[in-house]
Amino acid sequence: MMKLLREPLLHFLLIGAVLFGAFQLTRGGDGETARREIIVSAGQIASMEAIFRRTWQRPPTAAESQALVNDYIRDEVFYREALAMGLDRDDAVIRRRMRQKMEFISDLAVDVEPTDVELKAFVAEHPARFRSEPRFSFNHVYFSTGLTVAELDSLRQGLNGGTADASKIGSPFIPGFDFAHVARSDVAQTFGESFAAWIERTRPGDWGGPVASAYGTHLVRVSERIDARELPFEEIREVARRELLHGRKITANDALYDKLQARYVISVEDSKLAEAAQ
Repeated sequence: MMKLLREPLLHFLLIGAVLFGAFQLTRGGDGETARREIIVSAGQIASMEAIFRRTWQRPPTAAESQALVNDYIRDEVFYREALAMGLDRDDAVIRRRMRQKMEFISDLAVDVEPTDVELKAFVAEHPARFRSEPRFSFNHVYFSTGLTVAELDSLRQGLNGGTADASKIGSPFIPGFDFAHVARSDVAQTFGESFAAWIERTRPGDWGGPVASAYGTHLVRVSERIDARELPFEEIREVARRELLHGRKITANDALYDKLQARYVISVEDSKLAEAAQ
């Protein structure tokens, strides 16, 4: 008897019986079921067969088409019965999926191709987003150990006066010493923001510094700079299109949420969090 109680199959049957009993209670307990109908339309069959064709690069056989229909019916039966039993409640995955579907419905309302006139107006409203980055060419000498300000100043003067050779002073630097036409964002990524800011405000010419980076100290000579500029519309059209549509979707989702949220009285049992939830 004790061995029988430990059988997994028995546990499964008991759990099933409890769920079925709960299900019957939710339907009034009389055991009668209303007539329900599952219709598998020709359009749904065509859609399933098209997905099969894209996946397997061939049309399904008659048996495979029948299996697709059988699987769809099986999904639908279990789905409907699970909903009737309330198994969708308090499920984080289902809640997230339902939210995504609601937001998708909102997206459809604004998923209309913008005209060039709208895109040009959008670019004009946000010029900084659609300008090229400034670019710089420079070389540098890197010092991994701390030198005094006087020592660095003497080396800088020697570099500018021709009495010091940049290739023979300083420490090894894996990213290299000569950089050509590098975008400002790439300079910041390699050396740090303060180094990029120094490069940006320095005119081409003599050696300057010392300049601090994420690695240490540098003497730097900027040889060329290409200022940011407005790009031709055709070059930025696709980027502007993506950003405009993305902005529209965010606005539409926020508007839908505000409208739906207004239907509810919201209570948050934490005074610090209650205001943020409104």
